[in-house]
Amino acid sequence: MKKIYLFGVLLSAMNFNAQTVIYSQANTTTNGIVANSLANGNFVATADDFTLTSANTITKINIQGFQNAGTLETVVATGAMLYIYADDAGKPAGIPNNIAVTPIAQIDIAKDTPGYALIKSGTSNYTFSIDVTAALSTPVVLQPNTVYWLVFAAKTNLTAYTATTRFNWFAGTPTGNVSKLVDPANAFGANATTWTNISTLTGSAALDGLAFSIEGTSLGVNEEIYNSSKLTVYPNPVNDIVKISNDANLAINAVTVTDLNGRTVKSVKLNGETSAQINVADLASGVYMLNISSDNGLIAKKIVKN
Repeated sequence: MKKIYLFGVLLSAMNFNAQTVIYSQANTTTNGIVANSLANGNFVATADDFTLTSANTITKINIQGFQNAGTLETVVATGAMLYIYADDAGKPAGIPNNIAVTPIAQIDIAKDTPGYALIKSGTSNYTFSIDVTAALSTPVVLQPNTVYWLVFAAKTNLTAYTATTRFNWFAGTPTGNVSKLVDPANAFGANATTWTNISTLTGSAALDGLAFSIEGTSLGVNEEIYNSSKLTVYPNPVNDIVKISNDANLAINAVTVTDLNGRTVKSVKLNGETSAQINVADLASGVYMLNISSDNGLIAKKIVKN
């Protein structure tokens, strides 16, 4: 078994707590796994799955790890790449460099741009804190009791995955499926060019989980952030055109339609209209979420497409 992906650091991990945390896997050891993109675009990405207990709009994702040199924020890091994929039989449904599978969410963000933060703790511990609402123009709404995969790699100016200078994702509490790694260019010679169990590659069961937290705003039992009983979505079930009207004169700025995996299947930009019509005739029959962005907040409604 290959252990070249694995690296350890004799420092304590940073504890990350926030009132809006909706999912968290705490750091468990001082070991970590490479999660890095090089200057030439090649990458080794790592992934872990998560399941939410309620519908949520994702606002921030925090990835905890380390760089032994302690120069990540000043010399090495150039940004981050973060994806959310649906589950495919216990692994992410896609790989970042393969456009055949559309991710539920994709963030490719540069250093010093809105939504990006790299927080240092101690001499070598780091948290990539990605503000999803700032980085993306449309909300990411995820559904309860659904397996999702978080895929991450730190973007760097490195030309090789040097142990002292690369970013390593900390091990975390294992839940659900075991964590995965993909090395499309086979840089480490372990033939992990498709999603592979990290514990198989490293011989360390401690890396069956990774350390991260997700922040968000719950849509609650009524599936609404802003409770507007005067907003109406009809007809429901719908064949082709779903209409949105409201008696409160709410300014509607955008409407996105997502499937139950949270994947956006349709997005419409509006300019503060108080009503809208969304053509869903091309969608397959099934249940969808209609996410209505207004000046008063996000309103989420379930619709059934005949």
